[in-house]
Amino acid sequence: MFAAALLSAANASAQCTGDGVQLYPAPGGIVPTNMRLLLEGVGTAKSPVLALVGKPLKLVSTDHEVKLKVTKGWESSLGRATIILKLAEPMRPDKRYFLNLQEVLPNVALLNGQVGAQPSWLSGKGPDAKAPKWVKRPAVSEGFVRRSPQGIARFVKLNLSLREESPAFLVVKLSPRRLGVSPQQYLLPVQGNTAYLGHEACGGAFSLEDGRSYRARIEAFDAAGNLAPSTPPVDFEAPSAQGP
Repeated sequence: MFAAALLSAANASAQCTGDGVQLYPAPGGIVPTNMRLLLEGVGTAKSPVLALVGKPLKLVSTDHEVKLKVTKGWESSLGRATIILKLAEPMRPDKRYFLNLQEVLPNVALLNGQVGAQPSWLSGKGPDAKAPKWVKRPAVSEGFVRRSPQGIARFVKLNLSLREESPAFLVVKLSPRRLGVSPQQYLLPVQGNTAYLGHEACGGAFSLEDGRSYRARIEAFDAAGNLAPSTPPVDFEAPSAQGP
């Protein structure tokens, strides 16, 4: 759930996500048998997570193992990186599969799972072969800025709606509306019909400059990696921290 960056506006700016890893879909849920796992490293865990690219990992149930192919996904300039764990074969239906993170990332905290427990998922009845469908295309509804002892948090809220049973995610390519600045590209999960684009006071997915104009090109995909139809880019101005 991307912790503070995906809570309410007030909570998102009141604290910072600590060092550790997050998994998407979040551990504990029911997932399609062809799930694609995303593993994010935050803060000091960013480099160890990136070092897993190309290394063998696996999901294990009581009587079945599934090998995972680890490839690089997206990297944020604000202390985050995501890798993609693709299943070599489908999971079997109605089984609980575990990922032994401590084996490959010893002493690294799992930020969106049960403390002290191995992350696990319950496989559903079968694969997810249907792409998400847009019910409401992404639109910026509001922006907000909050100050804290750690610094400034700055977000814009994206409202959207997808017809999709599996967890959904956005890949956003964010470009400033000026020449000579490289675009940023990173991942945002969808919670309900909302996603938050921006950064906390001490890190995050996207760096937003005060009052700068941006264009966001947004792709949506589900937990199996199925892509939604393309949608027009979204233009917005980052909220300003300057007082009246």
